[in-house]
Amino acid sequence: MRGVRRGLALLLLAGVAPDLGAQTAEDSVRATVQEFFRTMTVRDSAGARRVLLDDGVMWSMRESDKGFAMWRRTNDEYVAGLSKPGETWLERMWQPTVLVHGRVATLWTAYDFHVSGKFSHCGVDAITLVRTDSGWRIASFVYTVETTGCTPSPLGAPQP
Repeated sequence: MRGVRRGLALLLLAGVAPDLGAQTAEDSVRATVQEFFRTMTVRDSAGARRVLLDDGVMWSMRESDKGFAMWRRTNDEYVAGLSKPGETWLERMWQPTVLVHGRVATLWTAYDFHVSGKFSHCGVDAITLVRTDSGWRIASFVYTVETTGCTPSPLGAPQP
């Protein structure tokens, strides 16, 4: 332990600040997606724009008694809608699988979604990200919308 402290002290004296909170690429991808969810909850369109590629797309997949439906919108359309007043949205993910190769990453995760404090639906998110010079940004977001058969979230009930 004394050697570790001495090494840190030497680095600091030399003007080199060690990065004790270094994140892996996988951690950074997860953090980017969590930031996207945060911007959704607080309706922060400027924050959402920082983590979304301008020309990216979102796809929603839904099965119902009326059949299969797909819905598409651009990231720009999403951000424009986010800036309007409306209901409170909360999306939570758990046990995401992250794959990274160079500047490309995918995050696959189960999620639940709450509207104004009430459970709405669950599903799976499949998110593609690219690492730009300013960090990871979401290029595409494909998700299922499932209103039945949802298993309870391991995160428990959302906190008010």
